[in-house]
Amino acid sequence: MSTPTRVRVRTYQVGFGDCFLVSVEYDEPLPDGRAERHLLIDYGTSHAPREGMARGRMGDVAALIEKHTGGELDVLVVTHRHRDHLRGFEVDAGAAIIRRLAPKLVLRSWTEDPRLSATADGPGLDAAEPPNGLSRAAVRYAALLAQAQEHVAKLTQLVGLDDEVKAAAEDQLKNAEAVALLDELSLGDRGRYLHAGMESGIEGLVPGMRATVLGPPTVDQDPRVAKQREDDPEYWLAALGASLRVVGSAADAGADAPAPISHGPGPVRWLIDRLADQRSHSAARLVRDLDDALNNTSVILLLEIEGLSMLFPGDAQIENWRLTLERLKDEPQLRDRLAGIDLYKVGHHGSRNATPRSLHALWKDRKADRPRLAAVMSTRQGVHGTGDGAVPQPQLVTALREVADLYSTDDLTGGEEWIELEADAAGGPFRPVPFVKDG
Repeated sequence: MSTPTRVRVRTYQVGFGDCFLVSVEYDEPLPDGRAERHLLIDYGTSHAPREGMARGRMGDVAALIEKHTGGELDVLVVTHRHRDHLRGFEVDAGAAIIRRLAPKLVLRSWTEDPRLSATADGPGLDAAEPPNGLSRAAVRYAALLAQAQEHVAKLTQLVGLDDEVKAAAEDQLKNAEAVALLDELSLGDRGRYLHAGMESGIEGLVPGMRATVLGPPTVDQDPRVAKQREDDPEYWLAALGASLRVVGSAADAGADAPAPISHGPGPVRWLIDRLADQRSHSAARLVRDLDDALNNTSVILLLEIEGLSMLFPGDAQIENWRLTLERLKDEPQLRDRLAGIDLYKVGHHGSRNATPRSLHALWKDRKADRPRLAAVMSTRQGVHGTGDGAVPQPQLVTALREVADLYSTDDLTGGEEWIELEADAAGGPFRPVPFVKDG
């Protein structure tokens, strides 16, 4: 029987975005003749790397992935719908390569299941039963996400909208071509749409690996995931509705508003009639609400193989994490597993709202016999926020360096195209592999 011997994690330089390749090596060939397995986690960018760094073009990154996998990809994970996690799938050169790699299993959030569209036209429309035991409330939530993206897209076309708000809105666009390719790759039994506690199917393709899906919860499992720190169980709907009402009121007060925008029917009448300069703060709130909601659909994966464990949380924020964190008190085994991880993919590119303090506390108090934690962060300074809102957040970076060896793509000032960490499968630590350009 083949035994895992080594694990490699490559973090590709994509600027502001995520693209990780997890490779497991075995001591002898598996039944298909290969002695390795590969998982690609996300493939996107929203902003190119800073000047002087590797260009990070998605077609070039796909070519590297093809080489590093030997032309065969076992598992593709797309944590959530933001373009900095899936934009590469709409780039012609990258899409062609991903098709050739033909992933055997495609894992996405439960909100991405295309079967939801049969029941997502609005509340009370029972065209078909929701898949995977989801409730009507869950289906409606998924529908609202899609509708909100459509309406935020309209914001990007409005005259007079603040440039920063417009840029932030563009980050929330639907990436229709990328989603279409993912739907194609997910046809048949290749696609799974995950929520907390589901079986991922990874174990059947990567012998020896245990994959635990910690998030996202559905709104049935934890209604708070839709509340965004509010008490209303329909927070997402209420928050966006409030934003749009304020936008409409401000526009009514303006004398030089642009022509009305036509909107079709849906579970919410999205009342954007006219916008003027003074309404940018309301548009910013709308965009921020959508950003938070999409981040909280992120798949959170705990991957364990032999004596190694790795945590990949996408951009999950506290509402997504809460269900897992509340289990720790009564489930000491899960607490120990999270405390003892060997590699942490820093959530949300180093944002202040995606690495729970309680997780950091676990790592700070981890057992002395555990190897030092490795943290890997794919990010770019100067893209989002300043001061307390800056990404990556300096306070978080300092805290992570207290408990981990931190590796960031924004430190690749020598033109390196990826960060590579490797570890013996029997146990950590993960150590950096010097970069050597392929070819």
